[in-house]
Amino acid sequence: MSESTETPGLLQARLANERTLLAWLRTAVALMGFGLMVARLGVFLDTLSLTTHEHLRAAGQSRWTGAALLITGSVVAVVGYHRVRAYGKLIDPQRGPPGDRGLHITAGLVILLGVGLATFVVAMY
Repeated sequence: MSESTETPGLLQARLANERTLLAWLRTAVALMGFGLMVARLGVFLDTLSLTTHEHLRAAGQSRWTGAALLITGSVVAVVGYHRVRAYGKLIDPQRGPPGDRGLHITAGLVILLGVGLATFVVAMY
């Protein structure tokens, strides 16, 4: 079956599934960005405690909270990727959607980014 003979319903379902993956990845990246912001707050609080000579407990807590948000973003990306793949097999069991490799690579990069940044945030101190 060639691409031009596909039914419009099948094409719409494939495109909706693709948009769903992008929404999952967008949510994951937003969580990771918030995690980085929280971790950077810890760096700011460490600097502030050095200049004011006061011990701030929140500095250490923000590092772990930021790392947890980064890992949560990676988990969201993994869950979204697996759900979209499962729905993709339901939409067209005979073959996968065309051009799907780019989406798989993008999802993998987002997952690796989250894990790598979480490792960096924890090892940074």
